Amino acid sequence: MISGHALISRLAPLLACLGLLGVWQVAAVILSTDSFPTALEALRAIPSILGDKESLINILASIRRMAIGFGVAIMVSIPLGLTMGRSRSVASFLQSAADGDLSVPKAALMPIIMLWLGVGELAKILVIFLGVSLPVIYHSFQGAKAVEERCCGRAPPWGCRQCSG
Repeated sequence: MISGHALISRLAPLLACLGLLGVWQVAAVILSTDSFPTALEALRAIPSILGDKESLINILASIRRMAIGFGVAIMVSIPLGLTMGRSRSVASFLQSAADGDLSVPKAALMPIIMLWLGVGELAKILVIFLGVSLPVIYHSFQGAKAVEERCCGRAPPWGCRQCSG
């Protein structure tokens, strides 16, 4: 038998989605403009969008760009964050650049990126990369800092920092 609290915690994502759809529906009805459809109208349009070949091609192209941007960000950001977390000199060198970049909204960089790279695939992937990489660097850095070092008991040069000194 599932307790009430466990049931609510399992249903929380569904309830959150239903709540957002409800807010969307109410806002669209109150504003009643042609450019802001109701949630029900949008849900009714999903089968026709997924049935259109051109729409599917565009959706798959967007998913491909997201996967490339995310994959490259993960490949770069996790090793960088872990290195920062284990080396104080690397962290101090890169921390100021990361802090400065975190404070700039990625939407503010879009006109500059578009000016430099145009509106092609590379610009879109770069925006995704920038949006993903800094949070991943930060969390990898924090995770690496939180790991407690233990002496491995092996003699240098194969031992850990504690063994060698």
